[in-house]
Amino acid sequence: MSEGAWQPFRTPLHYLGLPRSVTPPIWRERRAGAELAALRAARPAPPTPPEPGAPVLVVPGFAAGDDRVALLRDWLREGGWDARPTGLTDGRRCSSRDLAVVEAALVRLHTETGRPVTLVGHSRGGMFAKALAVRHPRRVRALVTLGSPLTDPFGIHLAVRLLTMWMATMTRLGRRDWVRNCPFGDCCREVHDDVLAAAPPGLPFTSIASRSDGIVSWHASQDPAARCVTVDSSHGGMVAHPGVWAAIADALTTSDAPGRSRAG
Repeated sequence: MSEGAWQPFRTPLHYLGLPRSVTPPIWRERRAGAELAALRAARPAPPTPPEPGAPVLVVPGFAAGDDRVALLRDWLREGGWDARPTGLTDGRRCSSRDLAVVEAALVRLHTETGRPVTLVGHSRGGMFAKALAVRHPRRVRALVTLGSPLTDPFGIHLAVRLLTMWMATMTRLGRRDWVRNCPFGDCCREVHDDVLAAAPPGLPFTSIASRSDGIVSWHASQDPAARCVTVDSSHGGMVAHPGVWAAIADALTTSDAPGRSRAG
């Protein structure tokens, strides 16, 4: 490992679950089923694109594929967006490898349409979306993140951190398709550096977070460059929650300047 790379036992202590990144009890994630039922009962109207067929990528989170965000993608299509899958089928590999899949989808969609692409990302997918906005500012039109730890990549529940470390251990034993030393190796550090970098100036950027999120600390979603919106949702249920969808619709149809915080 090169000098300066992240190492497991040199990371800040709050990564181990101490107060700075405490999240609500993980059992609150059981609300996701009820949230989906509420969405079916009161589905908000999809946002109108800036022009017919405006391209958008919906990026799934960790351990999820495009099927996990299919409802959200179909909803945007109903509104007239050209919503495409990213090509992710599982989302359990090293961040650098999975981000490369999404990056290829962004470049391909921008090339095919000749128009900048709107990115909507859930959880780690929101981290990917911001990293791509930093890498490809001319290819990204707007950015919306859902429950994404943008200011602290490890601002997540202790149980999830431990699972990530276990996967890294399995990598060293040759049992998982993860790059050695994830999530502390150079490959993941490069991704995290782009996530932590300042968003491109003038980019319409909304970060949607829930104070009752059982997985990601809502504090870690408060990117200083974003218009920060709060909702009451589980983490897993954010991709199919009526309040979250309403916040997405608002984010994609308003031109408020970034950096303004509000509660929804």
